[in-house]
Amino acid sequence: MKKSDFIGLKCPLPVLKAKRVIKKMKKGESHLFLSDDPSSPIDFSHLCEVENLELNFTKTNGIYLFNVRKL
Repeated sequence: MKKSDFIGLKCPLPVLKAKRVIKKMKKGESHLFLSDDPSSPIDFSHLCEVENLELNFTKTNGIYLFNVRKL
């Protein structure tokens, strides 16, 4: 699985950069995004709802791990 590290970036940069990566993904592919921005869960949830993507995320040691799969 590919991974993008957006730690240190503030809203809205993590989700905007993730959007660029997601556009290049093929159907069925997954990508892991890392972010420490507190707004990221809301932003990623909204993006995945609007773009019909599957999202699973957890928070570990202050870092959000967003696993996004293109449906």
